[in-house]
Amino acid sequence: MNEWVITTVITLGIGVITYFLKRTMSQVDRHDTEIREGREQSASKEDLKEQTKELKDDIRKIREDYTPRDTHQKDFDECRKDIKEIRENYLTKDDFIREISKMDRKLDRMMEMMIEAAKKG
Repeated sequence: MNEWVITTVITLGIGVITYFLKRTMSQVDRHDTEIREGREQSASKEDLKEQTKELKDDIRKIREDYTPRDTHQKDFDECRKDIKEIRENYLTKDDFIREISKMDRKLDRMMEMMIEAAKKG
């Protein structure tokens, strides 16, 4: 019976050691993966210099093409003025249809009058 207890204790000891060894190795593997990902995501000084140069060029282009807000405001004011002028000087679709209908009625009356005059005369 004494041997059975010793065998069980040794087996449990090996199991505990194996568990902690596996856990430690898993942590090492995970840290290795994280370090590898960190290296892949990091940029070299040359890459940073190149990106900085590209960004500075982009900023310079934006400054060259930049239009001040006042200029845009003037353009908007001109558009508003044009819209007001269009509202005042042009017919709406409904007004056009109404006027054409009036003209059609007048033409119909003239046609009827001409037909009646032709019948009488």
